[in-house]
Amino acid sequence: MAKNPINKSSMKKLFDTVSPMGPDAAEKFVRELLKAGDERRRDAEKIVAEIVTASRKTAEQFGDSVQREVAKQLTKAVKRIDQLEKQVETLTRSLEATRAVLVATAAKSVAETVAKHKPAAPAAAPAKKVAAKKTPAKKTAAKKTAAKKPAVKKTAAKTTTTDTASA
Repeated sequence: MAKNPINKSSMKKLFDTVSPMGPDAAEKFVRELLKAGDERRRDAEKIVAEIVTASRKTAEQFGDSVQREVAKQLTKAVKRIDQLEKQVETLTRSLEATRAVLVATAAKSVAETVAKHKPAAPAAAPAKKVAAKKTPAKKTAAKKTAAKKPAVKKTAAKTTTTDTASA
């Protein structure tokens, strides 16, 4: 209160007139107090209006800053997600290629293992048996031909022996 000159003068007048005031003087004194109060109220309203305006500006600036930062971070996140998607696609293609190679290698290995450990495949065995049967048949025919010749010789030898015995 000591800082306001109107209040000081009003208070000074109040203290100076310790004696009872007349109605006019009291009315004048009250008007001065109200006038000082009105001025203070107007000052307070101005200050409040300035504070409200400043807080609105600050809130808008803060909101704008937050929006910019969020947009910036989202842009970075989207770029990173795009990079990760590309990496996943590359890895997927690589895994598919590796899987195809592994399946082919495994199939080849299984086929080789089965071929090594299986005695004779049923399809291959009849072909060998047929070939084996034909070969002895030819040998038999060759033996028969060979056998006939010695038989003829034996017959001739027998006839010779028989001829010699009869003579």
